[in-house]
Amino acid sequence: MINKNEVEKYLKFYNSGFGKEVLNEELEFVESRLKDCKTVLSIGCGPALLEARLHQLHPEMNITGLDISKQMINQVPKSIPVACGDAQHLGFNNNSFDAVLYVTSLEFVKNYKGALKEAHRVLGSKGKILILMLNPQSSYFKEEYKDRDSYIRKNIKHTNVEEIKEFISKYFFIENEEYFLGIKKGEIVASKNLGLASLYVVEGKKDAR
Repeated sequence: MINKNEVEKYLKFYNSGFGKEVLNEELEFVESRLKDCKTVLSIGCGPALLEARLHQLHPEMNITGLDISKQMINQVPKSIPVACGDAQHLGFNNNSFDAVLYVTSLEFVKNYKGALKEAHRVLGSKGKILILMLNPQSSYFKEEYKDRDSYIRKNIKHTNVEEIKEFISKYFFIENEEYFLGIKKGEIVASKNLGLASLYVVEGKKDAR
């Protein structure tokens, strides 16, 4: 469970110059994919910094956040409805959302298979799923993982993104996969190179199976 100190580190990072750049890149990417959706569920939203910015761009979009950490939820802006809950047991009705979003959160869920089944359940017909995962092959990830006190090292549950993608394909029709957000020596670079791209992205639609 995330403690107060980890929440403070998280907020400090995103308030830094580099953190703001990262957030801007993630926001631009997510907005380009979900701008036509009316209802979005963001799982593992943390303090919902990205979600709040997305809502500013699209006030008509109904964005709901969910996070297991009460410490994180306490930081969520009032503009974003948020629930404290488990990704593996979503407290929402079937077919409730046009899109489900994971931004560097699915790989931290112990039972990601259960979480994806739940995402499939709450998505409407042909609803979108957008998953941004940390890329374990990137230099950024490797540097973070070296630090035994880093959030990634202490909390990540899964590092085999190919295995996760294979399971995603059982419940969703994968429309796109790519590497995104190049980071080199603490700076963002325009690269989708496997060794530089900090994120691995999977986009899909709900499969009727």
